[in-house]
Amino acid sequence: MKIVVVSENVSKSMSGEALLAFQFIRFMQKRDLDVELVCHERVREDLKTFWPDPTLKNVHFVKESRLQTLIWKTTGWLPYRVRDLIVNQVLHIITQIRARQVVRDLVRDKGVDVVFEPAPITPKGISCMYDVGAPVVIGPMCGGLEFPPAFRFMDSWFSRVAVRWGRVGSHFLHRIFPGKLQADALIVANGCTQKALPRGFRGKVYRVVESGVDLSQWDESPTRRESVNGTRFIYTGRFVDWKGIEYLVDAFALVAAQTDATLELVGDGELMPAIRSTVAKHCLQDRVRIHGWIKHDALPKLMGECDCMVMPSLRECGGTAMLEAMAIGMPLIGTAWAGPKNYINSTCGLLVEPSSPKAFVDGLAAAMIQMARSPQQRWDMGRAAQERVRQDFFDWDAKTERIIEILQEVVDRRMREN
Repeated sequence: MKIVVVSENVSKSMSGEALLAFQFIRFMQKRDLDVELVCHERVREDLKTFWPDPTLKNVHFVKESRLQTLIWKTTGWLPYRVRDLIVNQVLHIITQIRARQVVRDLVRDKGVDVVFEPAPITPKGISCMYDVGAPVVIGPMCGGLEFPPAFRFMDSWFSRVAVRWGRVGSHFLHRIFPGKLQADALIVANGCTQKALPRGFRGKVYRVVESGVDLSQWDESPTRRESVNGTRFIYTGRFVDWKGIEYLVDAFALVAAQTDATLELVGDGELMPAIRSTVAKHCLQDRVRIHGWIKHDALPKLMGECDCMVMPSLRECGGTAMLEAMAIGMPLIGTAWAGPKNYINSTCGLLVEPSSPKAFVDGLAAAMIQMARSPQQRWDMGRAAQERVRQDFFDWDAKTERIIEILQEVVDRRMREN
């Protein structure tokens, strides 16, 4: 089976969708599958660090256009969510239009059996992979989320209106660029994502979560901590409002007053100055360590030295960091909403209801204090987390195997129909 993977960004140094695409390609190559890649030129140098053939002869780059550069430079004033959900989609469509011609040429000239598009993961995202001469599989997708009702205020009125009309506009764009409507298969992470798919799609829907963990890198036995003090909590992710990091720091101030716990913050983003200010306000400089971004290869060592991961996200579809923590036997504390709620159950962690900002802060603090005072519970939940991460295609080996099964099924079905 000859596969063309279409993903604007493919990288092991970037986070999010770029890392997901990288893992799919990596595990497909481990199976000696014949893979061609169509991606953006911005990842050329990164690809050279892991692509088996240093000449990149099976990689086909789409260059940035002047129009895309102009759009990006002139929309920097927009709110983050508007820029992320609307402006980025416009830029993506321009890249997709150019990538579509590359894919059509590959199908015609190299006998491609199937086109696989793992990103973007948003169900509302536009795909131009239609009428390319081969069956198309899109996903796994994840999205269609809102903030919990008590936190809807976090979206400005401008963002809410813009996003609402953006979603209405996407309905018409899917008719102009009907990649998802005509795709042979659509892979979704959950029921919420499936409901967010564009109306009128015809492909078969499969269910596979989009996040994953490489157990060969993260599979370790948990270290039992006997002390009830000195518990080390860790957060990894972007410093943005919807990740809930501000609420986490406020909650930790309550934890620090009652325990000897410490908090490790790994990441960066627009809220970095505000987080530093909050840490100083609570006089937590000696209890909260802000690391900034850490290379993904170096993260296992730090996480292996910690006792519990806290994921206070308020609009999180997936959660690769949670799966990585589970793989090394770490219990979790998360928001009882969307991604964390889908991954964390009562055997491997504690969930905090986002019923109001104050209740959320108090709930996070109570959960962390409970974990800090219960080394046996941390141990038991850590072992359960290691068991859970081996279920539901959470690990990349099993996930890639399932995707290959879907691709083959789609190819076989198209051959029967023809």
